[in-house]
Amino acid sequence: MAQSAAWPEIGVVVCTRGDRPEMIEEAIAGITGQDYLGRVTTMIVFDGSEPDAAMVSDDPRRPVRLTTNTRTRGLPGARNSGVLALGDDVEWVAFCDDDDTWLPTKLTAQVQAVREHPDATFCTCGSQIVHADWTRHIRLEKPRVPFADLLDGRQPAMHPSGFMARRDALTGDAIGLFSEVIPKGYGEDYEMLLRAARSAPIVHVPEPHLRVRMHAQSHFAGRWDVIAEALLWLLERYPEIRRSRRGFARLAGQVAFTRVAVARRGEALRWALRAFLTDPREVRSYGVAVVALFRLNPAWVVRTMEARGLGAP
Repeated sequence: MAQSAAWPEIGVVVCTRGDRPEMIEEAIAGITGQDYLGRVTTMIVFDGSEPDAAMVSDDPRRPVRLTTNTRTRGLPGARNSGVLALGDDVEWVAFCDDDDTWLPTKLTAQVQAVREHPDATFCTCGSQIVHADWTRHIRLEKPRVPFADLLDGRQPAMHPSGFMARRDALTGDAIGLFSEVIPKGYGEDYEMLLRAARSAPIVHVPEPHLRVRMHAQSHFAGRWDVIAEALLWLLERYPEIRRSRRGFARLAGQVAFTRVAVARRGEALRWALRAFLTDPREVRSYGVAVVALFRLNPAWVVRTMEARGLGAP
């Protein structure tokens, strides 16, 4: 069997602002250290910073190339720049955030999974969430994830550092590139999952094949107004979410928390009430009410939830 059919060439897009030098070194090492038998080209996209030529590698099986964001400033534009900079000989494109690392088996496991589904255009995998005090495996025991499942909410197991998509689906009409109009790029990974699942159910590998750092260097940490604007954009762009009780309640609860975080307590309580009336199981509605009524510090709530492995509100 020809190598292109057995082990298709894969391109990996890593976007960076150049402010995480130690982390991106680990990310690149995780990519070049894959046990995958095919060729893997790493494309590092510098977004608003000068490329570091020291990262370039001419290894014939694991080359590392550099480019800059030639599109809209921010993560979606940077990812799209990386996809377009890869050649047409790349069949699949994977993504890795510059603060995450892959386990050596990731690409092999995903390519083996998509082989079983000839119509597959998108694949994800489980992950390990790594905090300073704990590590948690995030699994989703489903080999395929349809659009309806994602309307209920984004799946924590489907992290963007686990994304792998057919390049022709991203550059063509089947899926398309990452949205560059979503406000400040927040939630573009969830929006991509929704769009990909509309094209065909997403193939998912349940086992964890990457490590995701939970740390204070997130580029969206504390940017509550940006997060609120993006969440409302998603609700408008995907009206189907409103028909999912769980999905709408989740987003309404998130909007509520962004409002209480900037001391807009009345607005926060109105969104919390909408979340509660839609689905009383939405815990954010209760949390927002407590924060608003007792005037707790939202930053403390976020730190407490993350320290306990519950994720940000």
